[in-house]
Amino acid sequence: MRIFFHTCIYILMIAQLSAQPLQSGLLHKLLSTNESVPQIFAPELTNLFPVRVSKAYSENKQYLIKTNKQLFLGIDGTGQLYEIKEVSPGVLDAIRVDSTLYAGNNFCAAIFSIDSSVFSFGGYGFWKTNGTLKQYNFFSHEWDVIPLFEERPSIFCQKPSGIIWKGDFNDAKKIENMSTVFAPSFYWVDKESKYFYAGVQHLINQSISDSALPYPAQYNASLSVLDLATKKWTVLGDILSYGWHYTIHLPWGLLVVESSESVYVNDFKTNRQLFCKDDKIAKYRKFYRNRTPNLIFYANEYLYFGDVFFNSFDSINISKSDFEDRNKPLFKSSNSQMGALRFYKMVSWLIFLLLALGLMGLYYFFILKKRRHFKSPDFKKPNSLQTQLPLEDRVGILNEMECQLILYLFDHSIKGTRISVEEVNKLTGVTNKNEPIKRRTRSELINAINDKWLIIAGSRDRLVLSEKSEFDGRTREYFINQKVLAASLFQQFIRILKTN
Repeated sequence: MRIFFHTCIYILMIAQLSAQPLQSGLLHKLLSTNESVPQIFAPELTNLFPVRVSKAYSENKQYLIKTNKQLFLGIDGTGQLYEIKEVSPGVLDAIRVDSTLYAGNNFCAAIFSIDSSVFSFGGYGFWKTNGTLKQYNFFSHEWDVIPLFEERPSIFCQKPSGIIWKGDFNDAKKIENMSTVFAPSFYWVDKESKYFYAGVQHLINQSISDSALPYPAQYNASLSVLDLATKKWTVLGDILSYGWHYTIHLPWGLLVVESSESVYVNDFKTNRQLFCKDDKIAKYRKFYRNRTPNLIFYANEYLYFGDVFFNSFDSINISKSDFEDRNKPLFKSSNSQMGALRFYKMVSWLIFLLLALGLMGLYYFFILKKRRHFKSPDFKKPNSLQTQLPLEDRVGILNEMECQLILYLFDHSIKGTRISVEEVNKLTGVTNKNEPIKRRTRSELINAINDKWLIIAGSRDRLVLSEKSEFDGRTREYFINQKVLAASLFQQFIRILKTN
């Protein structure tokens, strides 16, 4: 009876998910976080928003991507992306945003985000794994391939599982028999340094083998890091211990929950495994108290986990102080590779420093040169221009229309009034013309007067100014510059205009 009751409840929950839109407290919590979540662990997520997702991919595994701006639902093995939005309080819906056509070459790819960018690395398809890095282009709505200096094929299936190898660890790079056919979801993203750490490569290339014969998968237990800025891979070393059940991305490492008694963090940056303290491990047993979670992520100092289908979730407050260093390294460093990595970093910083010093040197060189020029006794500030011709001759460069407008402006300016656009139009004879002609005629006339005043007076002060009307901001009013109006040279200039 109890089994029948639970079966009915499960069917009802699935029916509710099949309806659009969707209510999920856990998804809403993920959507509402204001930061990017580089990796979201969702091992059994399928059939979300079935009305929105194509029926051709209804059985495909789904994954979630959270940037610092948006939440996306992706379909494994395709490039399809659906943006999840809140259409009403607590109610979510999805709309497709990509325009990709092809599918089938990126099953079990490592999907991750950095800030507002979305990336996909590796995956399986067409009988082999690949090591292609792709970035989603929000303008073309397609995935762009980012060329790398070296391709490292692998897949990253999110499956609760484990790994066992036989023999001495010195043979770790020649692993041929594992306890699972699923490749591990063993990768971590350092979003501050833009590094992608990947461990245990799972290589498949069935396209070059006889399909009638079984093809053994190849594994490589070396840990590598990809610098997303330089597009270069670096081998850090060989992984010393490996196991996984849940792998959750944290800002300081990859949280691995193997069992209710085995919880630790792989710190890739310091090459350490940090183990959960004995007095803190109890709270991590929440993972095993109820239903197996199908969605786990870290945000705002909390681990959120639950079952989307049953609209249930819980949380655990987590901090780095929950873990301790027991002097156990994560991998055995490859000295040559680590030395090369440090060398590349040192060279990069040296080049950056030299460029910065060079730019600063150029800046100070030109600034000091300019200052010396200003302090030179031969330098004169161009407040005025030297003129040689008599004032009467210089006034002669003005035409009749320009002289009339200057005198008209002078008569109004000494009375403290200004002239309107209509008065200028009437004076220039363009009252009955269309507006573009009026505007161009006024502009050319005023500019000509100011340019010629520069020659006549040898001053850089404009003779005719304009301002918006106090009564109608859509029009302008013209007047003589008050600074020029009070000058003795201008008085002589007006007397010459009136006598002419």
